[in-house]
Amino acid sequence: MAAPVSFSKQIVPILADQCLECHRAEKAKGSYRLDTFEQLLKTGDSDAAPIVPGKAEESELYELLVADDDADRMPKKADALPEKDIALIRQWINEGAKFDGQDDKAELTSLLPQKKNQSPEKYPQPIPVTAMALNGDGKVLVTSGYHEVLAWDPETGKLRTRLSDMPERVLGLSFVKGGPWLAVAGGSPGRSGEVWLVNFAKPTERKRLAQMRDCALGVVTSPDGKYLVSGGADNRIRCYTLPEGKEIWNLEAHADWILAVAMSPDGSHVATASRDRTAKVMKTATREIEGTFTAHSVPVLSIAFAPDGQTLISGDADGQARPWGLDGKGVKDTTLRPAGRSAVLAVSYLDGNTPLTGSASGQVSVIDAKTRKTRSTLAKHEDRVNALLVFGAGEKQKVITASHDGEVRVSSSKDNKELGKFIASPGW
Repeated sequence: MAAPVSFSKQIVPILADQCLECHRAEKAKGSYRLDTFEQLLKTGDSDAAPIVPGKAEESELYELLVADDDADRMPKKADALPEKDIALIRQWINEGAKFDGQDDKAELTSLLPQKKNQSPEKYPQPIPVTAMALNGDGKVLVTSGYHEVLAWDPETGKLRTRLSDMPERVLGLSFVKGGPWLAVAGGSPGRSGEVWLVNFAKPTERKRLAQMRDCALGVVTSPDGKYLVSGGADNRIRCYTLPEGKEIWNLEAHADWILAVAMSPDGSHVATASRDRTAKVMKTATREIEGTFTAHSVPVLSIAFAPDGQTLISGDADGQARPWGLDGKGVKDTTLRPAGRSAVLAVSYLDGNTPLTGSASGQVSVIDAKTRKTRSTLAKHEDRVNALLVFGAGEKQKVITASHDGEVRVSSSKDNKELGKFIASPGW
C-alpha cells in the first residue's frame, strides 16, 4: 500500500513555489492566504471552502488548479501546474488533508524539506566570488561557494571552515552585528531563491526566512542587528526583524531585478539598485520610499551609503558612478567616471567620504570627487570585481576585493600596498 501524501514534504514545496507569492500576509489576493496551514483552511472573498477534507472536487483550491478557463485557473498569469503536482494535491485532500507539522501557525517556508547538497571537496577550477562579508573583528572572511559558504583567514588565505547545504549560488552575505549569525541570500537562477539566517559558530542552528521563485540577489543587515533586508530577481525587497526572522514588510519596489541593496550607517534607511535603471531609498522600519534616483540611463548594478548617511553612490552598466541624496536628487556635474565605460559592479567609501569603485575591467579605483576621475588604483584584478568591502580606519584601513576568477586581494588604503591575495576555492 502506498504511503499517504506528506503535507510538509510534498505539498508545501508546491505551494511555496507556485502560490505563496500572491497569497501571503503582505499580498493576499482575493483575501486568501496560505502562508500558514491555519490560513490555508480559511476562506477568501469567495466564501467557498478552500479545503474540504476527503473531497478534492468540492475544495476551491483544487477546483481553481484544474479550471479550463485560463482567466479562472490558478496560478494566475502562469502555466498550469504539472499534472503530477495536481495529482498530489488531489490525493492529499482526498486522504483527509492532514497536517504533519508541529505548529499549524508556523510559516510554510519553515516546513520546507532541507536538501543535502553536495559541494566538491576540491573545486576543479576557481569559482567566481559573487559575495563576501567580514566579521566584526576582521578575522573571518566569508565568501560564496557552490551550495556552501566558505570561511577564510583574510591575512593568510587559509580555509577555516565550510558552511554546507546553502543555496546553489550564494549572491549575498552579511554578518549580523559582526557575528556569529550570518545572513545568506542566493538560489538557482530562474528556479528558486532563498534567504537564510545561519549561526556561523554552530552551523546546524539555521533558519530559512524566505523562499521565492527566483534568486535573492543581495542581503544586508542593520548595524544594531534589528533588521535584515533582501532584494532579488522577483523585483521585491523584503524586511525581517531579528533575531526572530519575522517578515514585517514585502514590497515590489522596482519594475525589474533588484541587483544590490545597502543599509545606512544608522540602519534607518535601506537603498536598492535595479535593472530598471533606477535606485531607491526607503525607511527600514516602514518601507516608505523617500527618494527615487532616475539619472542612470542603463541598469544600476551597485549602491552604497556614504559614512555620513546622507548621501549615496550608485554604479551602472555604462561605467558611471553617481552621488545623490536621500530625496533621490543628484547634483549637476558630479558624475564619476572611474574606469572608462567599464561597468561599475561594486561601490563603497574610504575615510573622508572618498568614493571607491570596483569595475568589470578588474580595476579598483579611488575617486577624487572634485575632479570626478580616478585618483589612484588600489588593485587590478584579471577579471571583473564582483565585491569589495572596507575594514578599519585611518592608517590601518584595509580594502578587500573579490573577482570573478575567484581571486581575493587585501590592500592598504593608505599607500595602495597589496597585503595579500589568495584564490577563494578549496583546492587552489
